[in-house]
Amino acid sequence: MYKAKPTPQQLAWADMELGVIIHYCMEIYNPSFSAYKTKAVRTELAPSMFNPTRLDPEQWVRSAYELGAKYAVFVANHCTGFSLWPTKVNDYSCASMKWKDGKGDILGDFIAACEKFDIKPGIYYSTGCNGYYDIDDTRKWDYKSDYYQNYVKCVEAQVTELWSEYGELFEVWFDGGIVPVEKGGPDLLPILAKYQPNAIAFQGPREWPHNVRWVGNEDGLAPAECWATTNNGEAAFDGTFDNEAAGVGDPNGRYWWPAETDMPNRTHRAFGGGWAWRAGEEAEVFTPEHLLDCYVRSVGRNSNLLLGMAISTDGDFQDEEQFRQFGALIKKTFGTPIASTSGEGVDYAIELPSPRRVEYISIREDISDGHNIRGYEVAINGAPFAKGECIGHRRIIKTDGADLSKLTFKVTSCADMPKIRDITLY
Repeated sequence: MYKAKPTPQQLAWADMELGVIIHYCMEIYNPSFSAYKTKAVRTELAPSMFNPTRLDPEQWVRSAYELGAKYAVFVANHCTGFSLWPTKVNDYSCASMKWKDGKGDILGDFIAACEKFDIKPGIYYSTGCNGYYDIDDTRKWDYKSDYYQNYVKCVEAQVTELWSEYGELFEVWFDGGIVPVEKGGPDLLPILAKYQPNAIAFQGPREWPHNVRWVGNEDGLAPAECWATTNNGEAAFDGTFDNEAAGVGDPNGRYWWPAETDMPNRTHRAFGGGWAWRAGEEAEVFTPEHLLDCYVRSVGRNSNLLLGMAISTDGDFQDEEQFRQFGALIKKTFGTPIASTSGEGVDYAIELPSPRRVEYISIREDISDGHNIRGYEVAINGAPFAKGECIGHRRIIKTDGADLSKLTFKVTSCADMPKIRDITLY
């Protein structure tokens, strides 16, 4: 029987568990303007409007480091089409800003900061929406028209700059996926293969070996059963509508495309659904306790958590205390294990010398051979406590403070003999 398995790059991605997506979007300079996917951006969001006084990519990445993030995705070109690097393709970029007299490179500064703090860098580029070129993927297009094909050439030129001029990238992000080449979309696969052969691709081309998929919502919550495998060979979700099935996947799926759970660091009531900054919305910043719950229900459900960072009009990340406190809470909760075991087989047990209060049970399967565990049961002190199907990279089970003297874990269904990296009590 065929069983999808991860690439080494996908295994490394799963071990990262926590990342950030940094959103310095130009809409924040004219928040009443809503047509940012049209050519009106050329006047309503002109580069002369963007003159941040505290633009500091190193501060952004330092905050990600304090959070405990292992990788960071920078939104280099969002739906306005404004490029946060000095692209040679058009003049709608940071080269036309007053900031640093047009001689700055925001993306370059971000890459340098990632190297300083040992965080893996990634780049988001919107292929489906670009206001500068008057492209909006919600409209109907003749993708093979001369107009759209001219845009396709610009996309290919810009991603070539991004992927060839800024060193090795850990992840590339395609919000909404990519129009397939056979329909008239950009031919990005050979460019990606040439310049970034090891990069994880969020909603990348179907043929790309290191893809990951959207979890199905922007709430920081993976479904209870979230398989790394799927049969959906088209990954084109843009976050406009929730899609539970996208997150669940299929245990017998053909593609190993694990789910990435993205969420803003502010509530959806905030500007831009929480992805964009606006003054006076500090009350919309999620509490560290809420973020820990999202961590447990994303990282603890076989997904990575990608937490948004809304950058201010001044150019700094003003919610850094939120990240600092959340990072400290993760360390406090999962930094000191009580006991642990590992091995190969279907039955496991942990016995403590005396009862201890346990808040969380963490179980990690060795997924290098794919999803072998298809059903499991957990008992605390001999009494059934939890059961489910998917373990995957990591399953975190909340115990609500049980006094535990013995834990048993039993695999009730498996594809092949499972291996457990560890079962750990916290």
